[in-house]
Amino acid sequence: MGNPTDWLLALALAYERNTAQQPIPPSELFALLPAEAQQRLTSRQQEISAQDDATVTAWLAQTLDGLRQRVRQRSPALDERVHPSHIAAALRHEPLYIQRLLLASLPAAIGTAVARALRQSQIRLNMDDLAPVAPVLNAIRQRFLSQFVSADQIAPLTVFDELTEAELYRVAHAMGVAEVALASYDLPTTEAVTALLRRFPEAEARAIAEQIAALRVRPRPPAAARREFARQLVRTAMTAHKRDPELVMTLGWQVIMVALPAAGDANRLAFTFQKLPPKLVRRLQEWLDAPPAAARPELQKQLFEDVLRWAQHHRNQSMPDLSGAAVVLK
Repeated sequence: MGNPTDWLLALALAYERNTAQQPIPPSELFALLPAEAQQRLTSRQQEISAQDDATVTAWLAQTLDGLRQRVRQRSPALDERVHPSHIAAALRHEPLYIQRLLLASLPAAIGTAVARALRQSQIRLNMDDLAPVAPVLNAIRQRFLSQFVSADQIAPLTVFDELTEAELYRVAHAMGVAEVALASYDLPTTEAVTALLRRFPEAEARAIAEQIAALRVRPRPPAAARREFARQLVRTAMTAHKRDPELVMTLGWQVIMVALPAAGDANRLAFTFQKLPPKLVRRLQEWLDAPPAAARPELQKQLFEDVLRWAQHHRNQSMPDLSGAAVVLK
């Protein structure tokens, strides 16, 4: 299996051997790259050149064939919603010159954020200067992009999948509000509801009250199993996360994590996680591995339908904040 150094060296040697193409000597080709890359290539060239001509020719043919196969493969696109921290993590262990080449290929806004995380500056390269090695650069980029999930790897793509990081936060918050309201549905008195609402900031308490009112005017109450799930989830969260200043948001994420397995697509989960910061992803993975409340498959399916409904509501309304909107959930 080839690597970027071998690919670049093989291209350089191939150009040198092909006199009809007015070959570029390897030394000139290497001079276009940073010093670290030049050292790697020079060292590797010495290793290859020390072998007999037949061995070099066989190595060259095998390496170029592997490179051609990679270039022919469809290169995935980097989804613009990927969180910069995940891109930085993918680049962190690459050689410096590979980091710089890939940073230069990113959109300016994303590249700047990733470069900052790597404590580098994003340089803009003249791609015309690198045209002789375009195949190897494409192969490097393809290998890098293959670490992320693209939208066309999810079938079918839902409105939830289309959410950005900021939209995911808003939908999670809205679902947390709705979950507290649902858990409050069976409270016997106004005083009991008021006591519960006092545990939340004023804006969230008002949003929860609006959701409770929306539920109460429905001709039929929410399903008993759904109400019991909400009570169990909220009760557990108020004990385990009672000091959490973002308890409502936590509840919303927990509902989403319980619901997502119903989507039946591992790529969908990875696609969602790559939009979010690693610290949050670790928390979400914990709730995915050990759900904070039990839900049978049919309830998981209903929860995922609720997730889609909230996502669609957000898209339709284009609201800056969903927490104050009452949406009737099944």
